[in-house]
Amino acid sequence: MFYSLQRIIRRIRRQKELGVVVLAVIILLCLVGNALTFYFFDRNHPLHKDVTIWDGLWYSVVSVTTIGYGDISARSLGGRIGTIIFIIFIGLATFTTAVGMIVDWIVDFRQKERTGMGKQTVRDHLLVVNFPSEARVRQIINEFRGDTRYRASEIVLLTDQIEALPFQMDKVSFTRGWPLESGTYERANISHASQAIVLSTGYDDPRSDSMVASITFILNNVNPDLHIVAECLDPKHDVLFSHSNQLSLVYPLEMANNLLVQESQDPGVTKLTQVITSNAIDGTLASTKVRSDVPTNLGYVEIAKKFLDHGVNLIGIIRNEQIIIELRDVAIKNDDSVVYISKSRHSWEDLGEFLA
Repeated sequence: MFYSLQRIIRRIRRQKELGVVVLAVIILLCLVGNALTFYFFDRNHPLHKDVTIWDGLWYSVVSVTTIGYGDISARSLGGRIGTIIFIIFIGLATFTTAVGMIVDWIVDFRQKERTGMGKQTVRDHLLVVNFPSEARVRQIINEFRGDTRYRASEIVLLTDQIEALPFQMDKVSFTRGWPLESGTYERANISHASQAIVLSTGYDDPRSDSMVASITFILNNVNPDLHIVAECLDPKHDVLFSHSNQLSLVYPLEMANNLLVQESQDPGVTKLTQVITSNAIDGTLASTKVRSDVPTNLGYVEIAKKFLDHGVNLIGIIRNEQIIIELRDVAIKNDDSVVYISKSRHSWEDLGEFLA
């Protein structure tokens, strides 16, 4: 009997999904069976005159969990035989098997989490694709969370360039896999992500732009509402990214070269650029879309003056993908994106109040 029980338990452990249900049912039957046996045989015993079925259940629980307080124990022959069958032979073996399965699951879950093979359950998270270096990724995470709106945001790193996450940060998880496979994004819970940043595979990799473009194409197809920001090393390759209206491109090498030249011609430009492009330093470059009806005769020069009274420096607008820096004779329109420098970001409702 005992050998047969061991064979059944080994089979249950191999089939974990079914095993959970089977073990739970066996443990429940053992507890109820032992409680009923104890109550039936021991309720007439002189030491157990006031025993109830709930006492029997308590006795069963503390026995099968090996706690054994000793405040209640079977005195009758029938009660002891029931304890041997339901607790010692079946209950203890089943309970220890269940505990072993739980421990295995915890270890397996932690291992999958550490190596990025588990399925993400987070929502409204930022997805960062590719891992060019630990320093860059950590800086991006810290910069993203420098904005108070995203300080508590979940972040999922997706890459096949590392085998395990080399650092631990709060609410930062890891999905390991080939970034051109849809199954990898399913494990990253891409359907519930709010935005994505696709990094280059490396500034010295000539195939980086084609890889990044392929990744953004997959992201756009899996989640068309996802806002994507991607690195493009060569501006000539921007044609590769023309498949999505939800995609914004950043040209890091071109921007770095431009800053080098500007700093050589106008010393101090780089320091200001560092301030306005960082969430971690007081003063940031931001944009807000005009969302409500506004008087069409209101010009941006007048708007810039009113903004300035509230510490908002208007530097330009984006209209139909066109950048407008010269604001004279330009009237405000709905869906314009106003670009400004301020200590904090403002919603259009806040900016609209400045115009009142």
